[in-house]
Amino acid sequence: MKEKVLKFAEKLGTEVHLKSIRDGFLSTIPFLVLSGFMVFFSYVLFAEGGAMASALPANIVSGITTICNKTINGGQNILSLLMVILVSYNLARYKNYPNPLTPALVSLGSLFILMPSEIGYGTMGTSGMFVCLLTALLVTEAFMMLNKQSWLKLKINGNVPPAIIEAFNSMFIIIIIELVVSIISFTCVALSGLEVHDFINKVIQAPLVGVATSLPAFLLYFGFGQCLLYFFGIHPAGVINPIFEPMLMVAIEENNAAWIAGKEIPNIINLPFRDVYGTLGGIACTLGLLIAIFIASKRKDLKDIAKVSLPTSLFNINEPVLFGVPIVFNPILFVPFCFTTTIIYIVAYVATAMGLVSKLVVFTTWSTPIFLSGYMASGGDFRNVILQIVCLGIAVLTYLPFVKLMNKQEVTFDTVEDDDDSLSLD
Repeated sequence: MKEKVLKFAEKLGTEVHLKSIRDGFLSTIPFLVLSGFMVFFSYVLFAEGGAMASALPANIVSGITTICNKTINGGQNILSLLMVILVSYNLARYKNYPNPLTPALVSLGSLFILMPSEIGYGTMGTSGMFVCLLTALLVTEAFMMLNKQSWLKLKINGNVPPAIIEAFNSMFIIIIIELVVSIISFTCVALSGLEVHDFINKVIQAPLVGVATSLPAFLLYFGFGQCLLYFFGIHPAGVINPIFEPMLMVAIEENNAAWIAGKEIPNIINLPFRDVYGTLGGIACTLGLLIAIFIASKRKDLKDIAKVSLPTSLFNINEPVLFGVPIVFNPILFVPFCFTTTIIYIVAYVATAMGLVSKLVVFTTWSTPIFLSGYMASGGDFRNVILQIVCLGIAVLTYLPFVKLMNKQEVTFDTVEDDDDSLSLD
């Protein structure tokens, strides 16, 4: 089983299209984090009727919110533009194209060709995520394929700067791609009556988001799937995340837009939902394991590892726990590690569906510390922080009996001096 999982995960993890999407999202994290804070400042701290807004003059509050909103426009609201460039650039780079910026710019131009005549931030934000991903991948592949055709390149002789040679070699390729994209855009409107963005969002994006935000699917790939990969020492960033994160990103953007407009929030499950409730201390809520070790462990080695791991766990970084306890390939911890988040996600989903807590409406990155993440992502609702405390308590109770079981393990480190004066561990 281990060999089959490793082989499958390795194949997915090295697939250049998934790697390009993964690297693109990683590059946008600073923009999304900044946008998340600006949304929180503008619509929570300095919202009309709030404590901060009442304490300051109206012109100062207006200036602050204007600055926040303009900053959001430079990040979250142009995410599709950032992603089409980054994904195309990374894909061309992985395919060893010498100047990956050229296909990235062609992808950006093609994306604008596919956009409606009246372009708004909604089209350039996460609502256009699937259009941007498809454009980046398909245009880059087309560019790479046409670039292999020598008859499309102009032969330039003499002492000519490399930039000019590159521009002329790519000229016919760019013309062909942009014309084909324009024909596709025209045909889509003529046959369906919908712009390409609207057509793809209706036919592809909406159904995929519906599947990704359903509880059974979410539990399968984030409740159990990613934990299983981690148990075998495989990071899901290159396997699961590039497939499902775009859909969950669209879901949080839909929630954010509805919240700002004062409308009903559509999605319980979105990208912050995964981290706010299921990444308390790191994957599988391992902060609960650390607390359980402090409470019940009689082993000095585990307590020492817990002390070292606690500072990083506060920012949801748990590699010291995964490989120090260890959790990876540890059969005793398989059950709590792979099923704790499943239980927690079910509890969080039910609590949200019953209206006991708010739906999450502000993007927060996975490294946002516990409690701060719940307060920010919910738009300033302390009930979500209380739910995080409940989820952490569930994690502690789930790990506790297995920590007690680990007390029965005898771990010895006997040193034996060899003839060459080296030490070996027995």
